[in-house]
Amino acid sequence: MREFLFWNEAGEEHKKEAISLKKAVMSVQSNYKDNLISVEYISKRGQQVTQSVKIPMGRKIRQAMEQEKKRLAKKARLEAMRA
Repeated sequence: MREFLFWNEAGEEHKKEAISLKKAVMSVQSNYKDNLISVEYISKRGQQVTQSVKIPMGRKIRQAMEQEKKRLAKKARLEAMRA
C-alpha cells in the first residue's frame, strides 16, 4: 500500500492509502469540486512523484457528466426558443 497526498489550488489536502493511483483518485475525487488536483506519492522504485490529475476519473462518472451537459444545452435551447 502506498500513501498518496492530494491537494488543490485552495490548499485543501487529503491523505489516502491505496494500492494504485487510480484507486486512490477514485476514492478521493468526491471531496473536490475542482477539475484538476495534484498528487504526491513515492513510486515502486522509490522516487518521489508529483503530478496533476484531471478529475472526475472513471467511465460512469464521465458518461454522467456528458449526459448532464447535453441535457443543460437542450434545456437552454428550449428556453431560448420560448423567449
